Amino acid sequence: MLLGNPYEDIEENEGDTHAKVAKRVTSITYIVIILLLVLNVCTIWIFKQKRIRYIHETGLSLLYGVVAGLIIKLVGVSISEVRSPRIGTCDKVTYNFSEETLPYYITTEFTNGSSKLKRLYAYSDTLMNNETALVVINKLSEALQFDPEIFFYILLPPIIFFAGYDLKKKHFFRNIGSILMFAFVGTTISAFAVAAIMWLYCQTGMEAGLKEEFIFFECLLFGALISATDPVTVLALFSELNVDVDLYALIFGESVMNDAVAIVLFESVLSYAPYRNASFSAVGFLSCVGQFCLTFFGSFFIGTVVGLITAMITKLTRLCDFPVLETSLFTLMSYSSFLLSEAAGFTGIVGILFCAITQAHYTSRNLSVESKQRVFELFETLNFLAENFVFSYIGLFLFTYDGHEWRPGFIVCSFLAIAVARLVNVFPLSGLLNLNLRQKIPCKFQLMMWWAGLRGAIAFALAAEYSEGVPRRIILTTTLVIVLATVLINGSTTTTVLELLRIRVGIVEDAETDHIINQLAQKQIGDEDLHRLQEQSGLGEMGWRFLKTDYSYLVPLFTIEGSTAEDAFPWCGPVARWLTSERRADRQESLGDDDVSILEEYIPVEVEEIIFGSSETA
Repeated sequence: MLLGNPYEDIEENEGDTHAKVAKRVTSITYIVIILLLVLNVCTIWIFKQKRIRYIHETGLSLLYGVVAGLIIKLVGVSISEVRSPRIGTCDKVTYNFSEETLPYYITTEFTNGSSKLKRLYAYSDTLMNNETALVVINKLSEALQFDPEIFFYILLPPIIFFAGYDLKKKHFFRNIGSILMFAFVGTTISAFAVAAIMWLYCQTGMEAGLKEEFIFFECLLFGALISATDPVTVLALFSELNVDVDLYALIFGESVMNDAVAIVLFESVLSYAPYRNASFSAVGFLSCVGQFCLTFFGSFFIGTVVGLITAMITKLTRLCDFPVLETSLFTLMSYSSFLLSEAAGFTGIVGILFCAITQAHYTSRNLSVESKQRVFELFETLNFLAENFVFSYIGLFLFTYDGHEWRPGFIVCSFLAIAVARLVNVFPLSGLLNLNLRQKIPCKFQLMMWWAGLRGAIAFALAAEYSEGVPRRIILTTTLVIVLATVLINGSTTTTVLELLRIRVGIVEDAETDHIINQLAQKQIGDEDLHRLQEQSGLGEMGWRFLKTDYSYLVPLFTIEGSTAEDAFPWCGPVARWLTSERRADRQESLGDDDVSILEEYIPVEVEEIIFGSSETA
């Protein structure tokens, strides 16, 4: 077959024509997604009106995406720039392809005067002079391919940020030990368990080619990415039904931390690639462990520092007088934590997660009332749109992607592997935690946690980003099926499982009071009463120590609440006076009975009785 410049006398405006075609394709692509989102919003409104809970909004997005993708596939929607083909030959280069190796597309680059032009060609059924005509094409189905870069840099940051910013800190930190155990140890156990099961299956040779294509390295990559849970459907129903707050905190906290850990673990496994074809390498293993620690804690440091810098800026300036500027600064600084972590070679997900937690705890205390409302509503809206955008894209991907590698046995075994891995993750770790926990994790909570291990956008995006070669495309197709099945099946049956397990719903938290902070600010609590407070809070000794340090030093330093910086750091003199914001006096005048205190984010209402009791006896 002869390839060369198929057009003679190329017109100067050809590049503009191609740009216009590409622009039309891009516009139609996003119109399709927006129409799906509009349809989803309207359906959610109907479901909320009718109190229909058997399917969540993300499940709807998936279903609509699948239907739209199927329609596009069947109808063959495409926008093509078809010219009268003029078959050209070139005596410089000749490519010969056999029928088995004939490529789907050919990209050429040639010079037209001083400019270089690129063309993407595909084979057409049109024949001219017994030759295959080459036609320049742009298909809508190709434009609808999932772009991991857009996902990781545009869609994922607001999702992760809102998860951290909307964190219920009291319940999160009350269960922090369990959450960290499930997130770090549990995710690692899950990854290796999935890898081991899938490697054993591939070694059986039940499906041709898997034994040669899937070395343990590929199986471990699959185990790492598929261990990222995304129980957004379950959590939405939990919130709506007012399920037990500790169960909510465990599942939500694990999912938030688990996403970050799974991404770092996946990247750490990738760093082992140079040793993939050799036997076990201690150097490679230690390198992976070091990469994991460096990436996680480096990102944690950057995110926290950016959050603290934002808090200090909002404390020491009068940006509160201009809510638009204050909201803009907050948004830009938050997103910068993601970019800085990526630029430093770490992971932006961990960075923006801990930036969000820091912003919620410190910076939000310095914001004006209007800015607080704007920030929350802004990120809540971005989170909603980004989540549904992603799941619509995943649904479309099922039929618009032409590179699927379907291995039915591999897919079935993957479902078994993630179920077993979740089992050996949740139940043994819960048993270990119950040995030391004052408030045990009951068996019905453990079963719910096992069932709530849905897979979602993180797992799919990791698989889509690294999809070169047959093994990776098998992983991508399998991950897509798992995401679809777990979101639609596990998510839709959450209410039924809650009823079967007899888990309480409709629990309304007792309203907290502002007396705790006032009493702690005015009186010195004794060691005995402090120990009783610690037990009531459920924070543990380390958590309580951090809480006291936070209230005594960090809150005065970074916010306009609590004691002044001069009181917290009397030895710093002029510096402490400079760090005491002039806005503090304004805030003290505006404080009312309904203001939420610092400590009531962590301490239950029963503690008030202990404090007042100790005051009277004193």
